[in-house]
Amino acid sequence: MTIRIDRRDRVFQLWTYTVSMGRLLLRSTKSDQFQTRVDVAFQNVQAVQLPTLLPGLVVSEADPAETERIIKETGLLRDDDRKFFSMLGSNFTGYVVAGVVVSCEDSGEYYEPSQVWPDGPGNLS
Repeated sequence: MTIRIDRRDRVFQLWTYTVSMGRLLLRSTKSDQFQTRVDVAFQNVQAVQLPTLLPGLVVSEADPAETERIIKETGLLRDDDRKFFSMLGSNFTGYVVAGVVVSCEDSGEYYEPSQVWPDGPGNLS
């Protein structure tokens, strides 16, 4: 199991999802404790099982047993354009099936668009 993103120190929110290009954005905003924001973006999303609040986020490639469980739950099969990501946190487990995941840490504000999704929404309002 290869860990892609390990941000156990932050609390993320399910920020936005759009059908166009199947994009999902998770965001940890600036706070009194953190002077940066962190965005995690998935593209070509085909399945999601996550709570809306994600404390202690760790994203890794799902191991074979987890992949088989996700396949049984979703009916999605392995292919070259589909990856199975295991999502773990301090009080949740979940998954995302998508083509790619990327992350970025920057000094952007709450309402500003993400560097990993510059043409997308900065917020939901």
